[in-house]
Amino acid sequence: MKHTASLFIAVLASLAFSAHAQETPPGPEEWVDTMIGVTGNGSCIPGVTLPHGSIYASPDSEKAVASGYREGSPVVGFSQLHAQGAGSSTLSYGNFLISPRLGAATDERDNGSPITGMETHPYSFRGTLTRWGIDCAIAPAHNAAFYEFEFPVSDDARINVDIARKLGSSTAMRDGSVHIDLKKGAIYGGGTFDGNWNPAAYTLYFYAMVDTQPIAGGTWIGDTVSDGTLSAEISDRRKLGGWMQFDTTATQTVHLKIAVSFDSVEKAKFYLEHEIAGWNFAAVESAAKNRWHEALSVVETPGIRDAEARKLYTALFHTLIQPRDRTGDPAGWPKNAQFWDDQYTLWDTWQTLYPLLSIIQPDAVAGIVNSFAERYAHHGVAETAFIMGKDYQVGQGGDEVDRIIADALVREIDGIDWKRVWALLRFNAERRTPDYKMLGYVPTNGDKNGYDFRMQSGSSTLGFAHCDWCAAQVAEKLGKTREAAKLMERSRNWRNVWNAQAEGDGFSGFLQGRDKDGNFLPDAVTSHAGFYQGTAWNYSFNIPHERDAMIERMGGHARFIQRLNFAFAQNNSRYIDFSNEVNMQACFLFGMASRPHLSSSWVDVLRKAYGASYPGDEDSGAMASLYFFTTAGIFPMATEDIYYLHGARIPEIILNPKSKNAFTIKAQNAGDKNIYTQSASLNGIALDRAVIHHADITKGGSLNFVMGPYPNIWGTGGDFRAPNKTASQLINSSSNAFDEVKLDAPGDSITLSAKISLNGSNAPDHFEWGLFDANQSGYLASDSRMLRITTEAKQSLESYTLPAPDFAPGTYDIILTLTLNEQGAIDYYAALSRSQDGVLIAAYTGSDLQPAALEFNRIVLSKDDEIRADTIGLSDCRIYKAENRGSF
Repeated sequence: MKHTASLFIAVLASLAFSAHAQETPPGPEEWVDTMIGVTGNGSCIPGVTLPHGSIYASPDSEKAVASGYREGSPVVGFSQLHAQGAGSSTLSYGNFLISPRLGAATDERDNGSPITGMETHPYSFRGTLTRWGIDCAIAPAHNAAFYEFEFPVSDDARINVDIARKLGSSTAMRDGSVHIDLKKGAIYGGGTFDGNWNPAAYTLYFYAMVDTQPIAGGTWIGDTVSDGTLSAEISDRRKLGGWMQFDTTATQTVHLKIAVSFDSVEKAKFYLEHEIAGWNFAAVESAAKNRWHEALSVVETPGIRDAEARKLYTALFHTLIQPRDRTGDPAGWPKNAQFWDDQYTLWDTWQTLYPLLSIIQPDAVAGIVNSFAERYAHHGVAETAFIMGKDYQVGQGGDEVDRIIADALVREIDGIDWKRVWALLRFNAERRTPDYKMLGYVPTNGDKNGYDFRMQSGSSTLGFAHCDWCAAQVAEKLGKTREAAKLMERSRNWRNVWNAQAEGDGFSGFLQGRDKDGNFLPDAVTSHAGFYQGTAWNYSFNIPHERDAMIERMGGHARFIQRLNFAFAQNNSRYIDFSNEVNMQACFLFGMASRPHLSSSWVDVLRKAYGASYPGDEDSGAMASLYFFTTAGIFPMATEDIYYLHGARIPEIILNPKSKNAFTIKAQNAGDKNIYTQSASLNGIALDRAVIHHADITKGGSLNFVMGPYPNIWGTGGDFRAPNKTASQLINSSSNAFDEVKLDAPGDSITLSAKISLNGSNAPDHFEWGLFDANQSGYLASDSRMLRITTEAKQSLESYTLPAPDFAPGTYDIILTLTLNEQGAIDYYAALSRSQDGVLIAAYTGSDLQPAALEFNRIVLSKDDEIRADTIGLSDCRIYKAENRGSF
């Protein structure tokens, strides 16, 4: 009885523990769905890796794709290296294909099998090759992978290792060898390869072992198969591989572990022995799980819904894969010198990935920046693309290492050797093309000076100019004032490809390609002529270092908002491209222009493009980090220290929760429909602008949003508030006339401001307010979603399309400001908002290029004829006149 009682207590304890375990929320690694981005867009990988790990072991399909795996295509085996999210037409990696099978065959297609029962995690992969009846599992180490193959009963179970293949090619090896030691259960080899997106040749080696004694083995060269020949070598481009055969009639499980090195077989063997010392698959899986738990725990999300957690932590996972930390691996490199590889490319990642890493992994950013300087010291260059340990001078933008370095500077990342980094920046600045230095722009018909076909006149001029600005920031920090001044002057070169006469859809002034003779390209501004992966519309919104000048050239603040809104409303990638890097910052330009509610609206559209896949290729964490910031409610403007606020989409997100400087973002009322910020505060202090700084995050504290379903005047910079001035004239509710106000000079302005009080059970169907001249020409705004010029045609200037509450009894503020701008146009700002909370019923911002009137002496405050409210009160109705710009 005593024994039985003890057992009973033990069972109760076990049940209690199980109940407690079920209540414990899963670790962040369990939320990761590695199949997101695998199907559809994204080019993501379903296999396993560690944070910034060298290998990414994953299944490869018969139909070659950039990720290695295409759903529905037979799986031919598992290769050890893959490029994350790089949807290039030139397939990269896919080296050292391991193919478990039954019977003899060496051709890759002969290994093909459907795969079922896939269970995917960052730390383990499982699936069944149904053609062979083989259960497969993989767990990762940093430079190695551990495989578990559960074969059926067979006397001819085999593991083929294809040495020469890569994705899309069976003969990617120029020269190399394979060797098998049946007694030790080892297979190893490697050699020189090429054919990746980076066309440079590279060396790659492996060392693998099995825990089951092979009964036979052999090799193949080309189509010649040699049973019992355990070494093979090629010096020309041919197929090459080897296999080991097993008798699984008694024991069906065969473990294989493999390590990869870009240096030598010996180093691969070293990695294998030190990273996976034994044969315990569960131990390797557990260690990998712990690594991912630690890496992903830099973000906590109390109260997050399951579906959102799955998307957010998968995005975070994708940001921690590339670049890869291969420190200590490459030959001829100092053992402890930072070596961060596989950057596809910095053009993709500088705007979103690196700002995120600067928050959650600042040490990694320091290591990467120092690795740029190390590469320059060794190679004489540090290019935008660095893959397989080889630099690749592409012409996507400028020299994007400059942008990463400047971003680290403004975010005050510790541990960077700025003097060594400056040598690289100076080199890049000096090697810009001769045409760029002489003409001040990259001509369409100029010398590319080593840059490839991606170099285009408009995009590369802008890229070089921004990189000059970035280099100038570091020069200034180091006290190199002469160099800084020269680079700052040169950073203005984007103006040389700004064509003020270029027009599109009623808007003028665009970046355009230009030839050596100074002629701009004649192509439409919706074309890609003169730009890499973008149009004149796309690129003209992306001048990161001189946005004020960009806005001025677009016609000023009001015209810029109107233009940006128009571009988004086209739902056409030739205007705004959600799926590509050129317009990653576009939604948040509204925040810069004091329209955070418009940022929120378009961010919502962007977020809905993320589902089982990404809006475009995931691009090494670029798209994933963009999603992360859309969820967190803040967005970094890379190479600046500022973040624009659009409102968090989840109740709470804690960055670096285990740090003494943890930063918490909370969003009261967060939900699918509550996408608009009603108010925000930083460390308890109310914010009136939709901006915080990087130091606000790194020193710790809290950012609090109050969210709601409707746009709000919060963060609009006073555009929809009455000026804080004494009225030039007060108009009471019984009169609509006032002394004439003329807008004579740029900056002259007139503002109508009033409060409307509606009482009773019924509200008007609409309300209108406006300013007119004696001939009844002028501007009329309405809550019925229209702002009009009151000419005979009653031309519409702008419609309001965002959600708004019903016009109910209560008190409302109206505003209409008209300003004569430098171009002779009228800038208008009009809004109707609830007094109690600032919720917008309607709002308009833009420019009338052909003013309906420049003299005003009448107001209109009209209501629907069917109003049945008990009373309608009008108070504080004022007319303001300002002379000269900025007098308010």
